[in-house]
Amino acid sequence: MRLKPKEVTCECGHTSVIDRDTDWCTKCCNRIFYTEKGRRYGKINTFYMYVVAGGVICFLTYVFVELILTPTLKF
Repeated sequence: MRLKPKEVTCECGHTSVIDRDTDWCTKCCNRIFYTEKGRRYGKINTFYMYVVAGGVICFLTYVFVELILTPTLKF
């Protein structure tokens, strides 16, 4: 969804005009946000994805140890 164009300054000091919720700085390649609310949601979503990825890795490790490694080592 397109928003009204807004001039946003990145942490590196580069100024960009964006018309979306989030975009990438052309100078330092960091994410820039249209509003501070979007920045907060971006941090929450990033944390959520790290937790989900960690959970999947732990689950796959558990399945490997319990279903494959344990029966193989009993013989």
